[in-house]
Amino acid sequence: MKANNKALVRKGYAAGIGSGMTWGLDAVMLGIAMAMAPFVDNPILLVGGTFICSMLHDVFAAIWMLIIMGAKGRLKDFPRLYRSRDGMFCALGALFGGPLAMTFYMMSISKGGPALAATVTACYPLLGSALAVLILKEKVQLRGWIGLIICILGIIIIGYSPSSDVNINISEGILFALVAAVGWATEGVVCGYGMKEGNVGPQMALLIREVTSGAVYLFIVAPLMLGGYGNAIEGTRAVFSYMPCWVLIFFTALVGMSSFFMWYTSIDLIGAAKALCFNVTYSFWAVVFTFILIGSQLTWSIVVGSLMIIGGVSLATLIKRKTSTKTETVEYNSTEK
Repeated sequence: MKANNKALVRKGYAAGIGSGMTWGLDAVMLGIAMAMAPFVDNPILLVGGTFICSMLHDVFAAIWMLIIMGAKGRLKDFPRLYRSRDGMFCALGALFGGPLAMTFYMMSISKGGPALAATVTACYPLLGSALAVLILKEKVQLRGWIGLIICILGIIIIGYSPSSDVNINISEGILFALVAAVGWATEGVVCGYGMKEGNVGPQMALLIREVTSGAVYLFIVAPLMLGGYGNAIEGTRAVFSYMPCWVLIFFTALVGMSSFFMWYTSIDLIGAAKALCFNVTYSFWAVVFTFILIGSQLTWSIVVGSLMIIGGVSLATLIKRKTSTKTETVEYNSTEK
């Protein structure tokens, strides 16, 4: 955590809020893309469309980052920093948060249903904060924990709707969802550790993240989950056969890449625990953008849950000012190192 003045702290807060906002938009845009013709018509995509979509999302995000870092003349540093100790931690975080977490999340949905998966994985910010305390030695005061718990309860209220499917497997669904939650929680902490010394900045960490995740999805996860490279190639061809679909995923990847950049910046400036408090607001922003772009109805559970998320974040990141006769100090009540 590098923010040592109010301006940097505000920048970390703004980046955290932006990460939640853009990730909520990313989720809505992906939902629109997966409602298009290839994903509802092609038999391969009907079964494994989520894995193809996740693969394309991360591969496109890696392309965006390569373009951006190339334009800045930073690609020459990529091989050296990737092989460095800090770069390896960023790559490890990418594996936890990308292929591992998302794959187990999809398996949890398959076994236990989307309501169970969404409810259990909502605990990932709490796990991430606990890991930040243990590994990064960040300090989380009681107000921070209470605010985070309120956020998680708000997410559960928004996302939970009981399933009537008698074929669901509760125990396996919970187990897979817990693995996904641990993966997402670990990504923020491990990447935060990789950026701790300052050798790898947020932009380079994101490039390492997207290249690693995209490559693992492309060569391992998608073929494995779809039953071979043939099915993975056929599913990818089906997406590229419909231009509006792959173009939307391409620009959605830019939004998602921006979200990760702001999240990594927030982690770098104010710490993983506090950054997670802001990032988790994506549930609220997903509701907002769904209402704007799709016109879905607002229910009382959505309104109450959203207000709880906003209130929880406000409580967890509340700033209390103390004034003395000599200097004015700022005490950060949530997660100050």
